[in-house]
Amino acid sequence: MDDPKRQMVILAVLGVALVGSFLVSDAPPAEPSEDAAAGASVPAEEAPAEDVAAAGPTEAERLAVEQRFAIETQAFHAELSNLNTGLVKLEPRERRFTDGRGEPLNLVTTDKEAYYAFQLAVPGVDVPADAVWEGEQLSPRAVRFRWEGDGVRISRRIEAGSGPFQLWSTVRIENLGETPRPVRVRYSTFHYVSKEAEDDGFIGRPSTALSFGVCLHSESDEEEGEVEREQSGDLAEEPVRFEGGVRFAGVVDSYFANAVAAADGRAATCRLAASLRGPSLDEVVGTLLETELTYGEVTLAPGGAHVERSVGFVGPADRDALRSAGHHLPEIVDLGWFSFLANWLVDLLRWIHGFAGNWGLAIILLTILVKAAFFPLTVRSFQSMAKMRTLKPKLDALNEKYADDPQQKGQAVMALYKKEGVNPASGCLPMLLQMPVWFALYRSISTNLELYHAPFVGWVQDLSAPDPYFILPGFVALLMHVQQRITPSTMDPAQARLFMYLMPVMIGGFMLFLPAGLCLYMVTNSTLTMIQQRIIYARMDAEAAEAQEAAPEENDASEADEPAPTDETGTSPSAGRPGGAPEDNRKKGKSPGRKEGHA
Repeated sequence: MDDPKRQMVILAVLGVALVGSFLVSDAPPAEPSEDAAAGASVPAEEAPAEDVAAAGPTEAERLAVEQRFAIETQAFHAELSNLNTGLVKLEPRERRFTDGRGEPLNLVTTDKEAYYAFQLAVPGVDVPADAVWEGEQLSPRAVRFRWEGDGVRISRRIEAGSGPFQLWSTVRIENLGETPRPVRVRYSTFHYVSKEAEDDGFIGRPSTALSFGVCLHSESDEEEGEVEREQSGDLAEEPVRFEGGVRFAGVVDSYFANAVAAADGRAATCRLAASLRGPSLDEVVGTLLETELTYGEVTLAPGGAHVERSVGFVGPADRDALRSAGHHLPEIVDLGWFSFLANWLVDLLRWIHGFAGNWGLAIILLTILVKAAFFPLTVRSFQSMAKMRTLKPKLDALNEKYADDPQQKGQAVMALYKKEGVNPASGCLPMLLQMPVWFALYRSISTNLELYHAPFVGWVQDLSAPDPYFILPGFVALLMHVQQRITPSTMDPAQARLFMYLMPVMIGGFMLFLPAGLCLYMVTNSTLTMIQQRIIYARMDAEAAEAQEAAPEENDASEADEPAPTDETGTSPSAGRPGGAPEDNRKKGKSPGRKEGHA
């Protein structure tokens, strides 16, 4: 150790180590790695204490010191924990929001401290794993939590908003030290969904429990932004992060939302992630979704303070409730490509329900209004189909004549259409114009919260669930078969029979797994279509009969007005004889049309 060079090297190494330890101690806690999130495989309900805090107290020890504080409103009952100020329970008071046992439905789907919903973190402040916040029940609608340590005092007030399912959070951070402190405010929320529930869907109708991480962000303050919507399975493979003007972040399924929005502007980032849960990656039983909303970094001067306000929404994705919460939260509901139409149809359905008093009856009346609005287009479609029906014999002849020459047959068919003044696309065009409305109506009914556990009549006690006795799907199949029977077809007889029997069975089977509200719409729509079809065809048959009756009279009138034909001399052959028989004159040797004695 007497070597001066060796001593210098040792001193340099020690200096680097001291500087490095100082930098690490002041750095904010690192975020969980994407590999750790994707590799977690323990069910959320059975996560061991090591998953919560590797070196912290046990789960039993934490539960022993936990206190819960309640927020009560007419819309919900909520409970928050003094362990991390997170939300552990939120139960809507409306009676239809119950689980399979008839108990109030808890919209917080996780029960471990590390996964409480709407929990607070303050990067830049070292909050120990065994921290216990001081809780205070300010009123039935408000709670306050305080924690002090690491030279910082943090206060969080949570209170019910003026609208349903709102939890307003006000965080105040005070720097008690003598040096500036860079800090951030971050909210995290979690949602667990079982694999069985997410897979409980069908072609064209995903499970209502299928969950998505959502984030609304934009590049600048002037832009409205767009909603990013990532499915739970995709997030388990690769978490995503969005930078810039973030308005809200959360988790949503068909009927419920769990989100937090920046109240006084925009947050800096949002992060969406998910992890698979189960005994192993080969035996996945569910998915745990995680969303983070992080505000921009703020440097607190010694003795300085910073306040950040946010609004949390945990509840049914009711349009009025979301509008009341504001901050673009209504955009959390996905109504598909034709959302502008679907929004209008949902409002119309609710308006009809206002005086109908029954959601099933409201669906029937809405379908009648839509069919009436498109009746002129339906008339044109059926008229075009009728014209095509009259051409069927000629089309069959062309098919037979040019059976071996498709190109020549196509030219001949188009020439026939042009000659007869028929446009084959005119029958499809009215249907194409109606398709956006059909898609919007389908989407608005299939995701309409008002239909959740809403009864209709008799055996249908939940319009958002499949018909328990498959009566409505059976009616859909039967009505489709009858409609195929009464609709004139230009198809080949074998193809017509296939459509008459196979299509109704396929559609009826498809409807077995769809909500009863959609089946009711299909039954009403098919019935109205057949009624319209009979009315239109009856009117067309009456017009054709009138045209036939008028045709002989027009022919007689035209024959009476026509001049009699003449021979090459310009004289009528029937002139000068009763009954028009020129043979009498020829037998007498007289030239027809000339007088006797003349040359």
